[in-house]
Amino acid sequence: MFLLAALVVALPYVPAEAAAGTVTETALSVPDSTPLGLTTGPSGSVWVAEHAQGLGRVDALGVLKEFAVPANSQQNVAVPEGAATASDGTVWFTDASTAVPRVGKVSAAGAVTTYEVPTTGDVSFAGGQLTDITAGPDGAMWFAGGASSAVGRVTSSGAVTAYATVGLSPYAITTGPDKALWFTDTNGGSIGRLDPATGDVTTYSPDSSGTGNPAAGGITAGPDGALWFTEPGVAKIGRIVPGTGAITEYAVPTANSGPEGITAGPDGNVWFTEAAAGNVGRIVPSTKKITEYPLPSALSAPTRIIKGPGGALWFTESGTGNVGRFLPASPPSGSPHAAAPPIVDGTSPRIAASFQGRCPTTAIICQTQLTTGGSVKIGSFSQTMPSGALRVTGYVTSLSGASIVLQPPLTGSQLESVPVEVPGGIIGTLPLIGPILGMTPAAMLPFNKLTITQSLAGPITVGFGPGGLQATASLTIHLNNTLLGSNCVIGPITAKLGPTDRSGGSAHDPQLGWQPLNVEIKDDTLAVPKAAGCGLGGILDGVINSTMGLPSTSGNTLDLTAILSVGAGAHAN
Repeated sequence: MFLLAALVVALPYVPAEAAAGTVTETALSVPDSTPLGLTTGPSGSVWVAEHAQGLGRVDALGVLKEFAVPANSQQNVAVPEGAATASDGTVWFTDASTAVPRVGKVSAAGAVTTYEVPTTGDVSFAGGQLTDITAGPDGAMWFAGGASSAVGRVTSSGAVTAYATVGLSPYAITTGPDKALWFTDTNGGSIGRLDPATGDVTTYSPDSSGTGNPAAGGITAGPDGALWFTEPGVAKIGRIVPGTGAITEYAVPTANSGPEGITAGPDGNVWFTEAAAGNVGRIVPSTKKITEYPLPSALSAPTRIIKGPGGALWFTESGTGNVGRFLPASPPSGSPHAAAPPIVDGTSPRIAASFQGRCPTTAIICQTQLTTGGSVKIGSFSQTMPSGALRVTGYVTSLSGASIVLQPPLTGSQLESVPVEVPGGIIGTLPLIGPILGMTPAAMLPFNKLTITQSLAGPITVGFGPGGLQATASLTIHLNNTLLGSNCVIGPITAKLGPTDRSGGSAHDPQLGWQPLNVEIKDDTLAVPKAAGCGLGGILDGVINSTMGLPSTSGNTLDLTAILSVGAGAHAN
């Protein structure tokens, strides 16, 4: 059982002999996890920061394993963002929570250690969002502090120092060939240089700075002694020469493509992602020629990209929940994708996830919500809900009125319900003795298998009341079993739910065109009617109602965790 929502703003590892022109994608366990930063780890692994989930590791055999990040001191869930590898091989990451900004490191076995960074003092990370991290020239890790206008340094023991970058909002950061820290600024699109010896900051402004949103994206040390960076808002790649500060900008052929991540490839070229078009691009330093290549999905929202194991380029597809890779000598073939319809042509691309393609561009809010766990209790029956059991998707085009109907998506179902198997089947639901009999051989017989699915019995509405946002849905529970037939249902049940952000007020990454939130959904006011239609002519209704304690007017609870993703629609037709 579940509801919605809210209106708030592995495939095997492919070595060098991979087929020409192919992209290999490793799907994360939760497609809505929004992978962002990634880095090489020990023994040929790649680690990825899952913005709404935790950390993931793809090992040299292509096996994916995921790890939770401990809650912070306010018991908020983590918001992993950037990832980088220290000179000693340790993998580090940032926690982008604005409530409790942190950096952390993870062992090869998945043991996570976190360090909360200072939020008081003349220079601190108060209100900041830690978006990126890099290995510095001094053996320490350096990270960008976003709206805190600070850059941080953390030692292997967790000692943190903050450096002021007055008026700037550092986003991406890298070590330059001059052994200084170079970063991009999302406030006005300038490029910053921090001298690690003195803490002095020098800024440089490209001709296009301040004219696009997002103003600046990734930055990397190139193979030619220069720094290369992206300007997503104006679809340009920039190059800055250390020492002189001379900047040259190069337009990406696909308009409004939103170039974001950038890296020096193993082939001597510079590679970048196009987050608003689902492409990757290559720029040859000697000729400055740009070539674009399409990824499997135009709405995959590729973000960060690195030079990784196997001589491949590895990248995150935030919009589809994949980690992708290909060999630079055999890039994907075909014509590049056109960008999603821009918000403002030439200055504001629409960086969108796949779910936003299910809503029209006229939708001011497009949302999808996928359950990741929790439990349901109705009557005397309790059920643990596995990850991915329920998804609700829809949109609204107007916020007028006390009760707003969430429109169904243009494609697919508004409520997608995966059958959830009841442990022990029908026998397992029996009061007192069910858990014991559910372990016997009889419980394994086909007639005993019981699954639960759900459907909508009416429109989903959303309103605003004294307690904030309130979503209401009318749900029907289907009991799927051979003996019960195809019409055994409980409902409709009215669920009134308001999601609570579990991350304590995290800000979404400024490069994303949507906001993924890790939320909790609770309702203890459910009234559950009798089951009906169970067995031929309803002959088994009484058995089910007696077994499950129905009807039940009180004591019924819904306690779920979910990832709620909210953005604008991206479907033009």
